[in-house]
Amino acid sequence: MLNIGIFDFGSGNLKSIIQILNNLPLNLNLYIINKNYNNLEKLNKIIIPGQGAPYNLIKEFLKFDFIKIKNLFNDIKILGICVGKQIFYKNSDESNTKCLNYLEGCVKSFNFKSNKIPNIGWNKIYILKKHKLLNGIKSGDFFYFSHTFYIINKNYKFIYSFSKYSVFYPSIFIKNNLFLIQFHPEKSFKKGYKIFYNFCCW
Repeated sequence: MLNIGIFDFGSGNLKSIIQILNNLPLNLNLYIINKNYNNLEKLNKIIIPGQGAPYNLIKEFLKFDFIKIKNLFNDIKILGICVGKQIFYKNSDESNTKCLNYLEGCVKSFNFKSNKIPNIGWNKIYILKKHKLLNGIKSGDFFYFSHTFYIINKNYKFIYSFSKYSVFYPSIFIKNNLFLIQFHPEKSFKKGYKIFYNFCCW
């Protein structure tokens, strides 16, 4: 039986994620992590949903036992979605935010006139190398994106896929216990379902 914690910041498609996890053919216990949750040690994996400003997400982190959470992040397997991916970098253009500084790189805003901002809708991912977390996912598959900011990443060897919206940017990053994705699997139908399944089986 897996114990999976989902951070609740009051946004981030929490209900959609819970519904998908409940429909997986796996034995899972789901726990909502909010400021009242005090049993982090029992968790096997964590999901950090997207949608919401990095500043607000980090502010929510500070409502918990921040040191304990950071120590937990060093060991537990994490799925970070969209902004839940971006908070692991050094800083973000959004409100000039200092992020968690786990990874080298920064979060930049799309700044061009050729495409609408934010980038909302279906877009392809181009897979650079294989990983068991990407079982059943092919290069060129479409996923649902909704974001104004993207990663400029200095850890190139950990980039597993990229996407394009006027500029190329990493859409999947995997390093040690971190599985960080820019798109929203909870809105990506069968392919998104597969992402959650692979993460739970990881």
